[in-house]
Amino acid sequence: MMTALIFGTLGFYGPSAPTIKLGDFIVQRAVQQQLYFSADVRNEIELRWLARFQGHDHLDSNGRKRGAAGFPGTYSSAFSKLTTPYADYLSALGSAPDEVIEFQVMVPRRRQSARERANPYLAEPEPEFSSETIRPKVLLGRLLGVADVMVDTWSFHFGQLEKDDNARVAADRVSANELPSSKMLRDAELAVGGETVYERYTEGEPMPLYECDRRACDRMATLRALTWLVEEVKELTPAMAFLCGYIRCEAAVDEDDEADERGLDERVMARRQARREKREARHVGGDDAAKGAAAREAALAFLAEFSEEWVPRLSQGDERSALQKGTIRPPPGMKEVRPDGAGADADACMEELWAYGTDSPWRFRGGELVLPALMGVRLRELRAAAAAEARAELQNEILPQIDYARTTYTGLAKPVWTRLDTIDYDQ
Repeated sequence: MMTALIFGTLGFYGPSAPTIKLGDFIVQRAVQQQLYFSADVRNEIELRWLARFQGHDHLDSNGRKRGAAGFPGTYSSAFSKLTTPYADYLSALGSAPDEVIEFQVMVPRRRQSARERANPYLAEPEPEFSSETIRPKVLLGRLLGVADVMVDTWSFHFGQLEKDDNARVAADRVSANELPSSKMLRDAELAVGGETVYERYTEGEPMPLYECDRRACDRMATLRALTWLVEEVKELTPAMAFLCGYIRCEAAVDEDDEADERGLDERVMARRQARREKREARHVGGDDAAKGAAAREAALAFLAEFSEEWVPRLSQGDERSALQKGTIRPPPGMKEVRPDGAGADADACMEELWAYGTDSPWRFRGGELVLPALMGVRLRELRAAAAAEARAELQNEILPQIDYARTTYTGLAKPVWTRLDTIDYDQ
């Protein structure tokens, strides 16, 4: 069993995908969740100590005010923000000695009159100091409790992601010409009972960063599936290219364009015919072997272009909440305009492929034989497999490591509760 979600290198066919270790990421998000809790109870001393431990100030909110927690999106969910392996981080935190921190107490002063403020002989009140003892083992116990709950909820989400993706793949292959969007399926799910499976699972009280964590898990599985898809296309032979499902042996004739030409001006029809002939002149000819080789290279070129745009965006993630993303809607038929360097969620990546429909990337030689929409169906199928593997890693590798750190450094037993994934909601 592999110990991390490690992505290969796309090499010539795209940018290098990031190396994402699931254990490091879940401890990173557990630290950020604990920072949120400390800020919410206005424990700035403990918050600053934990944020500065091993130089992890960047894990704190980038938009909060002193004495208050930041919005969930301000705790960056970008990958690889934990600077040390998660096992070493837990060991260092559990082995750190207690530390006494002195700080000045802000005592509210009595309001002075104008005469008192003008009197230079009145002594300034001496500042008052207090101290607080930071016990790293106590912090570790809280952190491991948060991480344990996150392993449980993430495992549930990966299982739900696998189930939803497999159902979507089955639906897409039945009606390939009318692919339902993830928003349609999500709206249909919301309409049943007015609640989602996640609300039932968390009993309506999820952790504050839970929504961002779910989207991060989707991005992680999508990145790995994208790397698997690139490797799959690389291994295609000309004889097997047309059996993969997203490469066809002949370019499709656009019957809709021919029907629309009826009754149009002859000059418009002439321009359309010229564009069509120019495009068809670049079509691949020859036997099936030549077409298969060209289609494979076109598919790799398309994936290289697609990865160059979406790998950095998926690695960073979209910091906006679902409500913020819904406040601004692009005009019908237009894509959302995002600033350069902005991150994105996995849904946006998957819908980018779905938007091709029956069209092909004509800009590549042999691109008329590639179907990105069906490539997206295969990507979703691979993502379901990636989600299943991530869930197994959480339960078989990361959770035992968390239990080991709790027993070794805190001396506490594992908390006992009824896991919600054992409840049968259908009864």
